[in-house]
Amino acid sequence: RARDRARRIAGLAAGLGLETSPDPAAAVVPVFLGGAREALHAGDLCRKNGLRVGCFRPPSVPDGRSCLRLTARATLDEAELTVLGTALEMIARSTGRSLHT
Repeated sequence: RARDRARRIAGLAAGLGLETSPDPAAAVVPVFLGGAREALHAGDLCRKNGLRVGCFRPPSVPDGRSCLRLTARATLDEAELTVLGTALEMIARSTGRSLHT
């Protein structure tokens, strides 16, 4: 069930124009944002929405591949997915990657 939730999260991100893994092999879903500044800003947006996410940037990842790492869990409910979807939409818009501008 956690993997199903991970696929849902990846679908939410991809549907907004964010780069992610289309079929996560586990519960971790990367959302690639490019530069470290963009990733830090996105992490802040998530935290302001009550979400805990990992924010990875150089030297942990190559230059230009900074990302958020979202971790799905089997108990993730629809309300939490809605909050996550809202945060991802804010991230997509703030990074200029949104398909819904």
